[in-house]
Amino acid sequence: MKKLNRKDMKILRKLTPCPEPEASGGLLTSISSYYITDREDFQSRLEKLSDKDLKYLAERAMDGSECLLCIAPECAETFLDAVERRLAKETAGRLREIFESSTTGGQE
Repeated sequence: MKKLNRKDMKILRKLTPCPEPEASGGLLTSISSYYITDREDFQSRLEKLSDKDLKYLAERAMDGSECLLCIAPECAETFLDAVERRLAKETAGRLREIFESSTTGGQE
């Protein structure tokens, strides 16, 4: 099982109500598995992040350190929507391309 680093834990604490949040697997996996109630809850938690923290998560998803396929599809879409609204269009486009090619097996 993946161990979260200090930065991951700092972000997790921003997104969760408890001082010592439980983490299992990736950061997005932990949040979506243990803390959110629905898509709107996940979106409101993502809004608490700075653009810098959101970019960090997007970069980790692009390099495979975070897995968008390991969270509910509606959470993955919510994350992608947040990236599209708040970060560079190139980042959002690349991340969505990676996600969509993974979910379709590279077939269009």
